[in-house]
Amino acid sequence: MTRALSGVEGPHADATLETGGAPAAAASVAVVLVHGRGGTADGLLRLADEFYRPGAALIAPNAVRSNWFPAGHEAPIAANEPALTSAVDCVAAAVDAAAEIGIPPERVVLVGVSQGGAVASEFLRRRPRRYGGAFVVSAALPGGDLIPCSVADDGENGGLAGTPVAIDSSEGDPYVPPERVRATAAAFRRGGAAVDLRIDEGDGHGLSDATMARIGDRIAALVDGDGDDGDSSAVHD
Repeated sequence: MTRALSGVEGPHADATLETGGAPAAAASVAVVLVHGRGGTADGLLRLADEFYRPGAALIAPNAVRSNWFPAGHEAPIAANEPALTSAVDCVAAAVDAAAEIGIPPERVVLVGVSQGGAVASEFLRRRPRRYGGAFVVSAALPGGDLIPCSVADDGENGGLAGTPVAIDSSEGDPYVPPERVRATAAAFRRGGAAVDLRIDEGDGHGLSDATMARIGDRIAALVDGDGDDGDSSAVHD
């Protein structure tokens, strides 16, 4: 199902929202899917079949012209404005869409891939609170430096409040250097997240089978009521 996004201004004011998965009456968890540059919400929804679990509503914003922001993720924030703020507002609108069907943020899992992972990261930095989980895949926080800024501040419910944040990448990723990935993990730890950092060998970019399995496990834990375990950080590097 396709619907217009509400409350979004700027370059993505005409963005749409694609939904799938469990119907509203049967959903107890929402998964917000943020596609990468050149991708689409529909494409990521199809890929989500690999980690879908019954009881999860799938909500995917669609970037205007399949591009969330114009410059690279390592460029200064100003170089990607106003598109980056507009993109973050799209993610916020998707979280609001989950609330409309009775699913609160602490039962929302964010999945951002490549450029979409940078957008999801910036959403967490700007709007810190407890979420059901986040997966930042082949991506890093945007900006010329990775000073955590507002991610380290006390936001609603005390920053990220133990939100489980999984950061998955590869040592030879052609677009995201591993040092930026490690710095992103450190920034989120300072912001109160329970970070699980995994940098695999090889040069893969995008969702791996292992990452999709972990996303499915996280969704299942929330559906089953066992998902409130974000109290530790791990590194698999």
